[in-house]
Amino acid sequence: MAVVFSFQAHNHRVTHMRHMKYKNQLVSVGEDEHGIPIVKVWNLDKPDQTADTPALQRSSKIQYGQKVFPVTALAVLENMTQVAIGLENGVVLLIRGDISRRDRFTKSKIIHEGSETITGLGFYEDGKRTVLYIVTLARILTCDTSNKDAKQVLEDHGGDMDTVLLTAHETHQEIVVGRKEAVYFYGLDGRGPCASIEGEKTSMAWFRNYLVIVTREPIDVVATPHSALADYVDKEKSSVVEAAPLEASPGTVLTIYDLKNKFVAYTGTFDSGGMRAQPIKAVLGEWGELFVINADHKMYRLREKDMDTKLDILFKKNMYNLAINLVSSSQSVSSADASSPSSPTVAHPARTSGANEYDYGTLVEIHKRYGDWLYSKSEYDQAIQQYLRTIGHLEPSYIIRKFLDAQRIHNLTSYLQALHEQGLANADHTTLLLNCYTKLKDVKRLDEFIKTDKEIKFDVETAIRVCRQGGYYSHALYLTKKFHENDWYLRIQIEDLRHYAETVRFLDRLPPSEAIRALSRYGYVLVTEVPAEMTDVLLKLCTTPVEPGKAPARPEEFLHLYVNRTEWCVKFMERLLEKRWGVVVGGKGKGQTKPPAGDGAVASQPASETPADPDDVERDEASKRAVCNTLLELYLGGGGQVAFDSAEQEVRSPVDEPTRRRWKKNAEELLRNKKANYDINHALVLCKMQEFGSGILYLYERMSLHKDILQRHMDAEDFPKVIATCKTYGDADPSLWTQSLAFFAGRGTGLGGPDPQVELLQVLEQIDKKNLLPPLQVIQILARNPAVTIGMVKDYIVRRVEAEKRNIDESQKLINSYREETRRMKEQVEELQTKSIVFQVTKCELCKQPLELPTIHFLCKHSYHQRCLGDADRECPRCAPEHRMIQDLVRSQEASAGRHDVFLHKLEATEDRFGLVAEWFSKNAFFTMKLAD
Repeated sequence: MAVVFSFQAHNHRVTHMRHMKYKNQLVSVGEDEHGIPIVKVWNLDKPDQTADTPALQRSSKIQYGQKVFPVTALAVLENMTQVAIGLENGVVLLIRGDISRRDRFTKSKIIHEGSETITGLGFYEDGKRTVLYIVTLARILTCDTSNKDAKQVLEDHGGDMDTVLLTAHETHQEIVVGRKEAVYFYGLDGRGPCASIEGEKTSMAWFRNYLVIVTREPIDVVATPHSALADYVDKEKSSVVEAAPLEASPGTVLTIYDLKNKFVAYTGTFDSGGMRAQPIKAVLGEWGELFVINADHKMYRLREKDMDTKLDILFKKNMYNLAINLVSSSQSVSSADASSPSSPTVAHPARTSGANEYDYGTLVEIHKRYGDWLYSKSEYDQAIQQYLRTIGHLEPSYIIRKFLDAQRIHNLTSYLQALHEQGLANADHTTLLLNCYTKLKDVKRLDEFIKTDKEIKFDVETAIRVCRQGGYYSHALYLTKKFHENDWYLRIQIEDLRHYAETVRFLDRLPPSEAIRALSRYGYVLVTEVPAEMTDVLLKLCTTPVEPGKAPARPEEFLHLYVNRTEWCVKFMERLLEKRWGVVVGGKGKGQTKPPAGDGAVASQPASETPADPDDVERDEASKRAVCNTLLELYLGGGGQVAFDSAEQEVRSPVDEPTRRRWKKNAEELLRNKKANYDINHALVLCKMQEFGSGILYLYERMSLHKDILQRHMDAEDFPKVIATCKTYGDADPSLWTQSLAFFAGRGTGLGGPDPQVELLQVLEQIDKKNLLPPLQVIQILARNPAVTIGMVKDYIVRRVEAEKRNIDESQKLINSYREETRRMKEQVEELQTKSIVFQVTKCELCKQPLELPTIHFLCKHSYHQRCLGDADRECPRCAPEHRMIQDLVRSQEASAGRHDVFLHKLEATEDRFGLVAEWFSKNAFFTMKLAD
């Protein structure tokens, strides 16, 4: 139901109106009773009951100087922040601000002055800037209202009144100007495309995706409708206001153009009782219909036929191309913006409910009918082109059955290929297409399908399987390479063609993660057949990051591939340790292999580079440890039975004797290499199992098992090395000398060695020097061997007795000094408690000035001015630090006395336990502990 408002109550004769799309507000421009133009803003949601009009939100008079000029053009931004008003004298007035509010929120400015009448205005907006199109009788120009009102002339040809309109885009609008020879579109860059429509135009308007043009024609034009489509529109007439017959005047013709599909939808004139054509005064589009009002005050309604009716007409005439264009146009109407800014085809934002009824399914049905009609005429090539447009909606079997004849296999191939290109083919379609090629031996067409540069989507595995079964291995390999089907490539190369060397080169070019996955299935075969080339590939995987920022592959995952290839396994690990971790074993360059052809150069990672992630660092160290452990096991095993952690298999690969000797030497180098990282306990077990003496001694040394080293030399009765061991490690472990003394003392009848007395004296000298045993205990140990005489140890006994005597004398002197000091301290305390103290100091200890009363004297015989001490008069400033240090020491001793765990820990850690107990007694710690308990 429409609501009618009267503006006469406001004495407002309206000449221009603009209704806002997103706000139910109306901007009108008219004249009051004095002819002065007024711009008003109405709120259609709030009617004024008293005046029977909408609520008036704003009213402003339009004047230029002291004169009044009629308004000829109006443009309003959708957000109502700018209003442009064109005057008859060529002036354009711009109002900025929220025009829906009062005057104080807006301001007006003249942005253009000229001598030609303004015939059209329109705003361009793209979210970044706002530009005003200005059309006069003589030229077209733009004014950038968002950039200091900068102006630019687009063309020196203008437009007439009522023949200028703006395209219906939301953004990137263009100005449309109708002239006698054509209709022109102008953008910000100047003139764009044009539509060649001749005739003297009186008005133009948009209706849906149609351009409605009214042209002036001679008076004798027949008033009958003409259309490119019969019955395209219905015309109804209703009398609005009956009027007296008009005098003869030139008539007008209404023409509706479909610019996109390039045809005339309707053309006709409007008569008055069949007498003559009447001039058209207004054309309005609303409610999905077009209304025409002519000069005799009659209104005509043009209603577009429904799509089904139009399609039936076209189908009867076999005009399928036009039917397709019409349906496509109806889809573009449903879009918010159906064309680019420079396109002359404009879709109106409003759309009817019927526009949604014709989706892509309707278009597919038209293509199907068109294809069936062409097929019936034996035009198979044209028919298949229409069927191709039905892919995705029409069941493929409908078309496939039509072209199964071998004579039409080219058309069937085209359809099947199109199915694959659009990703709609299933495995059966792929099988059908490839079987046609393989059964007919049509290698050329097979190459066209498989080796084409077009993006074709199909079931790749099915295609590979069909080519493989038909013996077309080259085509199957091409597909595997093109679609990166690496598993199929490896399967064909290894299982069918047995091209091991080429397969290794392919693996070398794969991304590390894919190569590692492929090796889990085919690695053993390749290592067995081509160990040298595979070793280089594995080295590259283990020294190149698997992914950017990720650590290389873990080598322990590949060791099981070298079953029965022990020598190559050793070479692999030797080179890996050198390239990845900088661990050189067996001399630089040992165990090198020839790199594979192509991309076989192994890029080694610098040994100093380590993964940044803590988890990667831990895994890298674990891999290094596993490689070192396995390599050491192979070295010491000499090619014998070895069990790997990553696979429960036994390796038996006998090697020659020179290789065994070289491996033994390399084993010692590996053990002594500071960069190597192996499990010491595991290595020690291996060395003991293989009786690898030098390795055992080195590991004992690394593990600081000095007693085990000494014991091994004792077991071997290597007396010089026993003494050498004691000299080497005696400082770190003095008990070695006592152990050696017991060893020599337990030799029975002889000491052994070339000079037994010298060796024994060396041991006794070190025991004496380091004070390792009491003399009595040394004599008791030596008494076990009857070969040891008193004369041999006489010097030792004398030295020990003299040393003990000197210690006793020094201790006695120290005791006497402590007693004397204690006596003096007791006398001083007694004197302080019982006798008076005479202070004879004449100067202050702080300021060094003569003492003046009041003064403060301390028992330490230091005196101060009271003013110098201030509030700190409780203790002597000079003696306080020393007293505080003593107090802190006492408090720390008291705190330590209560911690029994500290005393017990120190007691267990020291060898001189008696000295520790004496030290704690001297600090009175045990007395404090007793009080604490």
